[in-house]
Amino acid sequence: EAQSATGRARTLPPAGAPVSILRFASAGCQQWEAGYFGAWRAIAEDDLDFVFHYGDYIYEGARSLLDQAKRPWPRPLPEGFPACVNLVDYRRRYALYKTDPDLQAAHAACAFLPTFDDHEIADNWADDTERDTPPEAFLFRRAAALQAWYEHMPVRRAMLPRGPDILAHRWFSIGDLATIAVLDTRQHRSKQACGDGGKANCAEADDPRRTMMGAGQEAWLARGLRDCATPWQALAQQVTFSRFDWQSFPWTKAGETDVHNMDSWDGAKAAQKRVLAMLRAAPRANPVVLSGDIHMGAALEMREDWKNLSTPCVGVEFAATSISSGGDGVEKLANEAVVLAANPHMKLVSNSRGYTRHAVTPKQWRADYRVLGTISVAGAPATTLKSFVVEAGRPGLADA
Repeated sequence: EAQSATGRARTLPPAGAPVSILRFASAGCQQWEAGYFGAWRAIAEDDLDFVFHYGDYIYEGARSLLDQAKRPWPRPLPEGFPACVNLVDYRRRYALYKTDPDLQAAHAACAFLPTFDDHEIADNWADDTERDTPPEAFLFRRAAALQAWYEHMPVRRAMLPRGPDILAHRWFSIGDLATIAVLDTRQHRSKQACGDGGKANCAEADDPRRTMMGAGQEAWLARGLRDCATPWQALAQQVTFSRFDWQSFPWTKAGETDVHNMDSWDGAKAAQKRVLAMLRAAPRANPVVLSGDIHMGAALEMREDWKNLSTPCVGVEFAATSISSGGDGVEKLANEAVVLAANPHMKLVSNSRGYTRHAVTPKQWRADYRVLGTISVAGAPATTLKSFVVEAGRPGLADA
């Protein structure tokens, strides 16, 4: 006989019901091998309404002895965990992750609002393709991965996968306070421009036919934003939306500028512009974009001209750092000054592990960047690195 721990969850208030405050966390990118999940313990202690999990709940790769020799993992995958390619592989990977006591504590403390990114299936997959899986086999792999994701995530019955396809984009209404659109930036996107990775001067990224969501989902989002009556509108999605010049990072060429990540919205700049136009046209526009993927915490202002602070600010983006992916980080990047100078719309960048905690009222949105000093050992506490506020009706970031 076995008995599970008791969990709790708050149901959402009816649309239009008065809500004075909403408290939630944005988190994701949790690689078992890279370190312990101490951020989940901190989240469990935060008394939140829910967690938005932006993706990479699992990492699908194999146990790598070579990587272990180069950089000892804090907790390597156990023996007998090959790269996930079939349903049994994916189910076993979720089962392993869910043995983590800190992750269990977070699930028991509040509801999760999950979506998926790439590692739930395969690294940087796009539409019906993935670089390491033959095209004729990838959809079978995707079907297995999505079935396991559905079995292990608290999602709607309507999201039951149909083979390799799943209806992942959906709306959530938080009473009369906020409306959240959960986007799907994987199933319907164009294949990454210029061969993926960080690229400078990639003309293919400017092709107006390129998309991150597909025409149907773009129309769905435009309708929802047009009809939205709440003070706040959140786009909860996977990869960074704002323009991000990655010059001066170790993997870029010396002296190279305007380097953009082709797996993010910068790889489909026309789609990026179309969504900005939707946000500008919304009748009650206080948009906040929630993202992750880059294993860094970042706070950004979305502007008409990304490098010109005199142009109108459309909204803000809060990119959450990783729970563990990337291993122990540092609060201050060695190239921080260059990064902030190249991205004047960026108000914070940090390589610490952790999550972002949000508190939303009718008049203000507050975001706390919570970080851990180490994830190489279990039990490290979380502290607040930086806090920002956004005032309703006044797009832009201010220090809290």
